[in-house]
Amino acid sequence: MKGLKLATAVVACGLFFVSPVLASGVEHSSSVEDPGMYAELLALLEREIGAQLTRHLQEEGRLRQVTVSVAVDPQKRRMVVDFGPGYLPGDEQNYGELFLIPLAADLRHYSDQAGLEILDVEFLFQGKPIEAHFPEDHPLPRTAKSRSAHTRALVSSSHGYIALHPSRAWEFQRPAPLGLQEDVLSPTYGDELQDLLEQRSGLVVHRARSRSKDPHPESGYPWEQMSSRYHLKALFPERADIWNELPNSPSSDREVKEDIRARPNYANHLGVDVMLSLHTNGNPSPGVRGAEVYHHRTKPEDKALGDSILCGMREVIHAQPGYESFPIRAESVAEGHGENRIGTMPSVIVETAYHSNPEDVAALQDPVFRSAAMKGVEKGYRLWATGKSCGQFALQPISDIEVPLQTSRDVNVSFLGNPQYPLGIEVAVADCRPPGVCTPWKGRFEDPDAPVKFEVSCSSTRPGTVRWKVLMRDADGVAAAPVEFNQSCVRA
Repeated sequence: MKGLKLATAVVACGLFFVSPVLASGVEHSSSVEDPGMYAELLALLEREIGAQLTRHLQEEGRLRQVTVSVAVDPQKRRMVVDFGPGYLPGDEQNYGELFLIPLAADLRHYSDQAGLEILDVEFLFQGKPIEAHFPEDHPLPRTAKSRSAHTRALVSSSHGYIALHPSRAWEFQRPAPLGLQEDVLSPTYGDELQDLLEQRSGLVVHRARSRSKDPHPESGYPWEQMSSRYHLKALFPERADIWNELPNSPSSDREVKEDIRARPNYANHLGVDVMLSLHTNGNPSPGVRGAEVYHHRTKPEDKALGDSILCGMREVIHAQPGYESFPIRAESVAEGHGENRIGTMPSVIVETAYHSNPEDVAALQDPVFRSAAMKGVEKGYRLWATGKSCGQFALQPISDIEVPLQTSRDVNVSFLGNPQYPLGIEVAVADCRPPGVCTPWKGRFEDPDAPVKFEVSCSSTRPGTVRWKVLMRDADGVAAAPVEFNQSCVRA
């Protein structure tokens, strides 16, 4: 994908040289609130962004200089970049998506390095958001039906082969700097998520790409490696409005832009209740890593879905040995992706990890990580759809108990959070007096509606005390911190 890769690389490389300056600005300032420091940083950013935009426009055959202004609101963790006359990406440029989204990612990254902690990067054009310039292409999303009534989902997994113009050469859409090809990898994540959504959420799941290994007639590559555009063309040859929206575009990457539109067009055609897009991320700086989720800024109601998915991913991924500290962004980020904009239903993009970071590449190829990540996505969706908050799995304290000799009693176990059943419980001996007379116990609980409890008994004829340690782990490997309590065997 020559055009896409080039635009991304130009922006990122320019800002790569900005980052040491940003970092040194913080090191020599007594406070990140120093107005003078902000003025210097913002002026530097304005020059760099303007230079990268000029190069980007030259790559598209347009020679012009565009003024750029940058403002930061540190309290809201927000940056606003305003482009002056001369740059207003319209329909055929996918509203600048292929240039602006990588640019926003770099601005967030390097602002974080400078201590600014920017989450939201908004682009204005002559003082107005892109939606104000093209309101007909940014309609309000349809009123979502009750989440509890959800029955169908579309899982869209990454990109795939695309034909360039006019050569008709076939290329993958995404780079593979460390040898991991997102276009081939992400559908396996989609398979995992589809099974989970069907089994745990009870949804009918549609896929935007084919999973057939048969050859695609035109390219000769397996259908499973082709982008959604060609799969949907085969399904709906008469519906060019789904897969062929830009037939007269002169851009070499015209079908890339059509592929971006085809996926949400298909979701709208099906009338699904939610669209979940799966990708891996990339950055020229190999230190950038972790999981992120994006929603569209014109659909802020989708942020809750994105936040819940991140919470679910954090809980399940961090429960797996070796992934306890895997980076996962705290909040969903507002962006301008066409997949989320065009889909009239709740729609988010899940960037599972970075294919440009060695540690993330190793994780992405690990079936344990893949399973945990997709379990987290499904759980986050399910909790959001059922109106539940994603919270930490934790056992409630258990009170000390006295049990008369030669009798037994039940101990009820209460917990917070939303663990995945079945639950495994272990009651281990922390201390036993007299030693050797206390027997540990393990159990399994299958029914979410049944109480979780176990029996303690005093079969001895002599009084004594045992301190129990109660541990609980759910079906996804998420463990609650253990709690302890005392059982005293007493004479009646």
